[in-house]
Amino acid sequence: MGQSISWTKFTATVLGLSVIIHFIFGFLLDFSVDEAHYALYAEHLDWSYFDHPPLVGWIQFFPVWLNLSDGVIRLIPQLLWLICILISMEISKNLVYIFQDSFDQPSLKSVHWWTALILLAAPIMHVLAVGLLPDTLLIALVPAMILLTLRISQSQYHTKPQDLHDWIILGFVLGLSALAKYTSIFFAIGIPVCLMTWHGLLIFKRPGLWLCLGIAAGLTLPIWIWNYQNDWISFTYQLSHGAGGEWKFSRIFSFLLNQVICFGLLSILGIIWTYRRFLQSPTCLLSFFFIPFIIFTIQSGGGSSLPHWTSPAWVALAPFGAIGLANAWAMHRRFWIRIFISLQLGLCLAGFTFLFFGGVPTVSMHDQLGKKNPIADLYGWSRTGEKLQELSQLHQTTNLAVQNWTLGSRTAWYAKPLPVFVLDNRQDQFDLWFGELPIGSSAILLNWSQMSFELPIQKNAFEACKSIDALTINRFGNDLSQFEFFLCKNWQGQSNPMRSPEKNDEQANK
Repeated sequence: MGQSISWTKFTATVLGLSVIIHFIFGFLLDFSVDEAHYALYAEHLDWSYFDHPPLVGWIQFFPVWLNLSDGVIRLIPQLLWLICILISMEISKNLVYIFQDSFDQPSLKSVHWWTALILLAAPIMHVLAVGLLPDTLLIALVPAMILLTLRISQSQYHTKPQDLHDWIILGFVLGLSALAKYTSIFFAIGIPVCLMTWHGLLIFKRPGLWLCLGIAAGLTLPIWIWNYQNDWISFTYQLSHGAGGEWKFSRIFSFLLNQVICFGLLSILGIIWTYRRFLQSPTCLLSFFFIPFIIFTIQSGGGSSLPHWTSPAWVALAPFGAIGLANAWAMHRRFWIRIFISLQLGLCLAGFTFLFFGGVPTVSMHDQLGKKNPIADLYGWSRTGEKLQELSQLHQTTNLAVQNWTLGSRTAWYAKPLPVFVLDNRQDQFDLWFGELPIGSSAILLNWSQMSFELPIQKNAFEACKSIDALTINRFGNDLSQFEFFLCKNWQGQSNPMRSPEKNDEQANK
């Protein structure tokens, strides 16, 4: 018992420290490219958007409307992260209770704390805890799906009041998940898999099922209405984006390696032990992990999967891994558990340290302006926005221009309400918000050292551009990046971005 209390205190301490660290970094760092893009959703409230459903914008509408700071807005993902952990801990308790014949072990009384530790030791979960992305919404909604599925599975009678209540809540969870991200359907497949495994086709006789589906479908109406009004551009974009490019096996290996780095091996170690000790475990619940994970892995071969997309799947796996870890620890099989916990928490701590100092100092020393330093992306944008507003007044032009959407989101957020025009041939959300730069007009063009382009002085571009200012971002003596400002005149038409030959970083992939 003493060991159990000690382990509980350790996990609770890590949880408390994580809350404090997330709060500090929420106010310290500028928005990432995706955070700024989704904050602009709230700034330009709509039924849906070009590249994602609307919930990620709706949920931050009030702090954006009140013009609150980035740090206050980031309290939303921090709260969602806490909800994710609490629901996952509750799933663990339910698993042990419902399937107590399989999990009849005193050591499993602490399994919920092991669930929390698995999530706390996954580095990328801390990224989602600070930055509000659609996946941040899903790490709270997917475990809610699982918990409700478990509760519904316990219902013995079709008209049981609490059964209907759970079906109604599940309908709202499914609807909100669809409003969060289109790929939520991959996780929702686990619900019919489990319910049909436990109840067979009788599940379709439950009135709650049809009420659930009706609520979920009703909540998705804004997506369908907006797409109907906008020629289905969001669906077309997602189908094209999901297909990816040329398929390569090497990308799958890279994707899987990134998964290990981002989420660690604690869950895998725990799952192995769980199914060695408890062969009658509720395997169907693992569909919440395997179905989306396999789909995203296959998509990665075409270059269209990002590491954090699988986050809700790893959340779904955590309670099962926790069962094995709790049992192994009680049986004094602790060596590899200690190793993986130390490595993963050490990686989390190293990540926060690099974030605070602006990257690895040796990188900046040997690389001009830290071109290979990804952390440079999180510093300097708020100052740049202020500079753009000053230059706009000085040169009497309200137009801002960039040559890639990844530059546009931070520019539009920190220099608001000035319109930002993206000078490329790619249709995106900025075309819907700001339209096209008027022919013959002038604009202040922003160029950034981490993603530099040739000046758009050519046919169907600007007649001339001249440098008017520059801003170097420095942290603890290291130059992280440089922003250059140009006054460009007489816009003639659409331009193709031209990356500088000596600055050939790869374009960020959303």
